[in-house]
Amino acid sequence: MTASLNPYICQYGEEFDAEKSSQYRMAIQYALGGLSFALLDSTTNTLLALECYQSDLLADSNDLFRTLERALEDKGLNNSDFNSVTCLIDNRYCAFVPEPLFNEAEQAKYLDFAFQIPDTYTVVSERLESAPCYNVYALPTTLKDKMLSKWPNTHITHTSSVFINSMMQFPENDGVFVNVRNRDFDMLIKKAGKFHFFNNFKFNTKEDFAYFLLFAMEQNGVSGQDTPVVFSGLLRPASNIIDLCGRYVKDIRFVEDPNVLQVSAALSEVPFQYYYIHYQALR
Repeated sequence: MTASLNPYICQYGEEFDAEKSSQYRMAIQYALGGLSFALLDSTTNTLLALECYQSDLLADSNDLFRTLERALEDKGLNNSDFNSVTCLIDNRYCAFVPEPLFNEAEQAKYLDFAFQIPDTYTVVSERLESAPCYNVYALPTTLKDKMLSKWPNTHITHTSSVFINSMMQFPENDGVFVNVRNRDFDMLIKKAGKFHFFNNFKFNTKEDFAYFLLFAMEQNGVSGQDTPVVFSGLLRPASNIIDLCGRYVKDIRFVEDPNVLQVSAALSEVPFQYYYIHYQALR
């Protein structure tokens, strides 16, 4: 059934050439129900393609991987060697452990406190670049194996690691950072220049969204009157969520292009926040 899926974003610049795949870097973001990938030309430092899928048919790692292969096949890329491949695991199965307390041999136990990890998942960890702690997360074993079989040098990381490492570079010492998906969002709080809080919240309505955001801010001693809230992900400034949050938060911002990478004109109609995580993974 995944063969019939159509992407809700499919933008390729005029610069794209399947014959040049060896100079392209690819970032793939996997989430149950969603798949997206971007291509960067490493010779020109230009982000030149973005393709995104969202469907309840993408119910397991096999569906996700098949959809990726079919999308690449359509562009003549499925059997290509890339300059590099980054696999972004986008799920809720993650926990942050302070470096002094981290024990790799016990890493699965850190997730057991909050989640019931499926038997078909593998637990791994990575040290954050921006804070003295480890991100312990779980990913589907079959997806990991398929990625490494197809592209042996694949770099696998968690979306939350990319999100946190990028937002911790925010120039101000205090801030709230929110990465939005269709029905959940990640939230990071930075205080006095340090990683202070991270969590993921599910929501169904704009009221749910605002409640979780404001409650977490209050519990962590952060005021919407003097702390900026910075949004990335699948959200536009003209939305009911932003209208509601704006009643309680004085300084609402959206992530901006830091001009580190060039972006193809083909992506000019796509809001930067939509592919912010891909952009950061390919920097």
